[in-house]
Amino acid sequence: MVLVGIVLLALALHPTRKICRRKHQLYAAWKFLAALICFFIIGYILFLNMVLKAPASTLEMIVSTILFSGAIFVIMVVRLSLSSIRLSEHFAALERHRALHDELTELPNRILAEEQLDHGLQISRRQRKPLAFLLMDLVRFKEINDSFGHFYGDYLLQEVAHRMHKVVRESDTLARFGGDEFALVLPNTSLEQAVMISMKIADSLDEPFMVEGHSLKVAISIGIAMCPDHGTDSETLVQRADIAMYEAKRNDVIYAVFNLEQHRSTFNRLVLIGELRDAIVNNDMFLCYQPKISIRDKALIGVEALVRWQHVERGVVGPDDFISLAEQAGLCKGFTNLVLDKALEQCTRWQQAGYHIPVSVNLSIKNLHDLDFPDDVRILLHKWQVKPEMLLLEITERSIVVDQERVTKVIAELKKMGLQLSIDDFGTGYSSISYLKKFPAREIKIDKSFISNMLQNEDNAVIVKSTIEMVHNIGRKVVAEGVEDEETLQFLTDLGCDIIQGFHLCRPLGDVDLDKWLDSTTWVVAKQQQPAQTGSSAGGKA
Repeated sequence: MVLVGIVLLALALHPTRKICRRKHQLYAAWKFLAALICFFIIGYILFLNMVLKAPASTLEMIVSTILFSGAIFVIMVVRLSLSSIRLSEHFAALERHRALHDELTELPNRILAEEQLDHGLQISRRQRKPLAFLLMDLVRFKEINDSFGHFYGDYLLQEVAHRMHKVVRESDTLARFGGDEFALVLPNTSLEQAVMISMKIADSLDEPFMVEGHSLKVAISIGIAMCPDHGTDSETLVQRADIAMYEAKRNDVIYAVFNLEQHRSTFNRLVLIGELRDAIVNNDMFLCYQPKISIRDKALIGVEALVRWQHVERGVVGPDDFISLAEQAGLCKGFTNLVLDKALEQCTRWQQAGYHIPVSVNLSIKNLHDLDFPDDVRILLHKWQVKPEMLLLEITERSIVVDQERVTKVIAELKKMGLQLSIDDFGTGYSSISYLKKFPAREIKIDKSFISNMLQNEDNAVIVKSTIEMVHNIGRKVVAEGVEDEETLQFLTDLGCDIIQGFHLCRPLGDVDLDKWLDSTTWVVAKQQQPAQTGSSAGGKA
C-alpha cells in the first residue's frame, strides 16, 4: 500500500505542475503544496524501506493504511482542483467571448473592434504601414425592420454579416458596431485596397435577400478613414469614418473617403441639428401663411402653412435650410406635430373670428411611414376642436411611390378621418397615372419649377398644359404654385388651372399680417357662420 501511495503521490505532481503554471492568486500556495508532495514521497520511500527490512507490525500496517489514504486524498484534491480551475477558465473565456462579441451575428462587437483598431494602430506606427478603418451602415434597414418585424430584421442582419465575412481577409476584423452599423479594421491596407474591399462588400450584398417570401435588396453606405492621413488614434479614425459614411449616405453613393471639408461641413450640420432639436423643444418655430386662390370664384379657398425658424444668431431661417436636417436626424415626428399644432391653433382663431379658412400643412415621407401619425393628427384635431375637412395635408409625389404598401395604410387612415389630401411638387417624381387615379387626393399641385419660367420655356409650358388636362381627366383640381406675375396668372387662367398661389397674389405672411390682408384683400373671403352670404358680404372687396 505504501508503494501504491508513492505512485499516487508521483501522479499528483503532474496536475500540480499544471496548476502551478497558471498565474493566479494562489500560485505560491500551490508551489508550496508541490514541495510538500515531493517531501511526502521522500517520507513514503523512507518508511517503505524501514518496513521492508523487518516483518511489519500492526502499527506499521495502520500507518501504511493512513499513508495510502493520504496519497489518495492528495491526488483527488489536486485533480479535482485542476478540473475546477479548467471549468472556471472555460466559463471565464465564454464570458469574455460574450462581452467582446455580438450575440446575434457572432461578430466582434464595438469594444473588441476598438481594441483591434488600437492594436493595429500600434503596429502601423511601428512598421510605418497604412491602416484603413471602414464604418458601414445599411440603407433603409429601419423601414425593413418596421415593416417585417424585429425577427426578420435580425435574420437579415445575420445574413448580411455572413456575406460580408466571406469577402474580408483573415487578418481583417469585421465587427458589428451596433444596430445596422458594421465596422472593418484593415491592417496594412492602402486607400486603393480599402476602396476595392468596399466595392466587394457592396457586390456581396447586391443579390436580393429572401425575407418572408419577399425579395429585398439591401444597399450599404461606407465611410473610409486612413491612418496616418486622417488620424493616428482610434477615436479620431472612428469619428472621421462616421463623417465619411454620412456623406456617402447623403450623396447616395456606395463609399466616401474622409476629407477635411466634409468634416467642417458635417460639424456645422451637427451643430445645426442640435440647435434645431432645441428649437423644436423650446417652440422657437413660427408659421407664415400663403393664400391659395380659386381662379373661377376669385375667392380665398385656404392657406398653406409655411414654417420658419427664429434662430438666435442666424435670424429667420427658411425651411429649405433645415427640413432635410430634421428628416436625417429623426426629428420629423416632433417637428410635424409642432407645425400641425400651431396651424390648427390658428385655424381655431380664424373660426372664432368668423372666417372659414382651411389650412394646408406639408408632410415628410417619414410621417407617411409612421403608423402612429394618424393618431397624432386625431389628438391635435380634438385638442383644437377643428373639423377634419379644415385640414389639408400636402404630400410630395416622391413620397407616395416609396414603400407604397406602408404609405397606403397611413393614407387610408387619414382619409377615413375625413382629412383632405394634396399631391405636392407634381412633375418631380415618378408616379404613374393609374396610381394617381387611385390615390385619394383632392388636388394636385404642379411644381413651381415648371410654373416660374413657363412663359420663356416652351417645354415647361407644354408640360403644364398637358398636366392640367391630365389632372382634370382623372377628376382632380390643379394648383399652380410660384405665380409671380400677371402674365403667368393670365396664361394659367387660359389653360383652365383651378387654384393659384404665389408672390404675385400674396407673399407668405405671419398671422397678424394675414389678418390685415383678410380685411383689405379684393378676393372673396368666406365667412364661417354665413357661407351663403359670403359672396355678397365680400363683394365690396372683390
